[in-house]
Amino acid sequence: MEAVSPPVKHHTPVGISDRLALAFTRSLRFFADVFFASRYGHRAVVLETIAAVPGMVAGTLRHLRSLRRMESDNGWIQTLLNEAENERMHLMTLIHIAKTSKVERFLSMMAKGRCYNL
Repeated sequence: MEAVSPPVKHHTPVGISDRLALAFTRSLRFFADVFFASRYGHRAVVLETIAAVPGMVAGTLRHLRSLRRMESDNGWIQTLLNEAENERMHLMTLIHIAKTSKVERFLSMMAKGRCYNL
């Protein structure tokens, strides 16, 4: 039986895009640490808000591509939108549990809008 190596914690940045991604991620982490401190439920709300964006964006882009090329997408649009819906349901559950304030909901909405447009 082959020995299993321990998981790598971080990828060493190689190029400029890796360094930019790492800097962006660290800056987001810094702001989350400062704003949410030990309120982990509230942090999870923001993370679930952002987690719903990639599925929705990918589903939208696949939909537009399918329309543009006038060809089937073989079910990918529905799969991606189902993933976005799953993340939305996680968000609704966490909002109920964490009892977020209106300010936190507003910040969550702004983060989602920024990520969607990026």
